[in-house]
Amino acid sequence: MTTPLLPQGLAIAWLVLAVLLEVSGTYLLKLSDGMKRWLTGGVGILLVVGAFAALAQAIKGMDLSVAYAVWGGAGLVITAIVGMLAFGQRIRPSGWAGIALVIAGVVALKLL
Repeated sequence: MTTPLLPQGLAIAWLVLAVLLEVSGTYLLKLSDGMKRWLTGGVGILLVVGAFAALAQAIKGMDLSVAYAVWGGAGLVITAIVGMLAFGQRIRPSGWAGIALVIAGVVALKLL
């Protein structure tokens, strides 16, 4: 294992930014209606690219497996909730169970 290039707090800040950019970009891609609204879709794509750039910074200060799991897991959970609140999408009980499993997996990865 190599020495982290970033302090832990800064790495976490980059990771939070990566999650926020990814969720925001995905939200805009949904609003773009399959890229029919090209400006909205284009901004969404730029935000998703920005999310990858922020993730690249985050992994300078934390394990790749933890950073990617938190990024993907948090993105999944928040996007599901945004879909429910903003677009009226229903999350079935099995979907909530899956979300719980994702969260449990991220926690287990970090703790074990």
